[in-house]
Amino acid sequence: MTSVGDILERAKGDLLTQQSLSAALATAALLVVLITWYLWSTRALKALWAIPLRVLVTGTRGKSSTVRLIHAALTAGGIPTIGKMTGTSSRELDTLGNEYRTNRVGQVSVLEVLETVHRNMKRTGPQPQAVVLECMAVSPDLIEFLSSRIVRPDVVVITNALWDHLEEEGTSLEKIAISLSLALPGAKLLVTSEHRETTRAVLSYEASLRDVTSDIVDGRALPADVLAIAPNAHPDNIAMATAVAEYAGVDARTALEGMASATSEPLPVVAASAQMQGITWTYRDIGSINDTDSLTPALEGAKAQMPPGAVVFGMLVTRWDRPLRAMQFAASVTPDDVDGLIIVGEPDVLVRYVARRSGWSNDRIVRISTWGMGQRSLYDRLADTGTRIMGERPKDIGIIAMENNHQYVADLVREKFFGSDVI
Repeated sequence: MTSVGDILERAKGDLLTQQSLSAALATAALLVVLITWYLWSTRALKALWAIPLRVLVTGTRGKSSTVRLIHAALTAGGIPTIGKMTGTSSRELDTLGNEYRTNRVGQVSVLEVLETVHRNMKRTGPQPQAVVLECMAVSPDLIEFLSSRIVRPDVVVITNALWDHLEEEGTSLEKIAISLSLALPGAKLLVTSEHRETTRAVLSYEASLRDVTSDIVDGRALPADVLAIAPNAHPDNIAMATAVAEYAGVDARTALEGMASATSEPLPVVAASAQMQGITWTYRDIGSINDTDSLTPALEGAKAQMPPGAVVFGMLVTRWDRPLRAMQFAASVTPDDVDGLIIVGEPDVLVRYVARRSGWSNDRIVRISTWGMGQRSLYDRLADTGTRIMGERPKDIGIIAMENNHQYVADLVREKFFGSDVI
């Protein structure tokens, strides 16, 4: 007769067997994933390193536009080139000049470089003889890892060293320049259009330590007839793209003619409008401006697109991983620039404190939580604030979205005016 103890012992043995089997299956599945990843990444790395000319573009401003210009210049010179932009809207360019949207799952990752190369292997067109990649890494360790372990660039372009990514790259321009210089090991050429003498000297010194030749260019020196070939491109970006093209053996005139047909960033450069609550709302997105050096001209340009007499609000988004950027902008945007300030996200206490130090009163600050839940409509609150500012209900209200503007509430506002395709 089977005792209760025997039954319990048998059940215990069966349970252990099931647990062992589950653990074995999980281990086997993990091994399959790791082996598949190893084979895939090894193949992608070999394909990347087989491309004769590899260009890595880093810096604070102008990276995506510079990638597009270099791609166009090299292609015009008969060098099949692929490109990868990771800016506000992530895109890829193949050797035929076709543009594809990067289907990103989750946060941006340095592994997108390998995914770009892998996808290009499946596309039609000539095999690439050059690749131009935007550096999506901002922390010094990741910049160095991406450059030395993944891309191994021949040419490194450092567009400039401006006030951005202070949490990772440093709180002085010299420290930011040193962080960006971690992309240099193993490269043959550094191309930069950094204007400040001190940071330019830092970049040159860091390049010399690594036996990298420096080519310092200045778009302000380009003649008007050259700039007229690509009127929508920044002069510094044209100068850097020309320098890279000449390094690759493409003459300047051919490179410039190619740049004339370069694609541009998909984000709109014009204002959009909508009618709500009897008010004409005008929205302008300058979210690609992430440094205070570039803020003033961009803000002035956006204000010029607002209707005359409109109450204009600047919208700042504070993110937990970028608090210093929002604080910088709050210190730079004053009541002389716009009529009111929208602060979205968390943590916002320090941002509001800095804004008040810049002359903002609480009655002109509209604060929206991260998800905007449990609060009145943003548009209702802006209409009420605009009424207090003007003394009567405004007919026109403008919103200028600045820095960090990819966040739930900010994305909803953008989608209201432009649709989701530009997010």
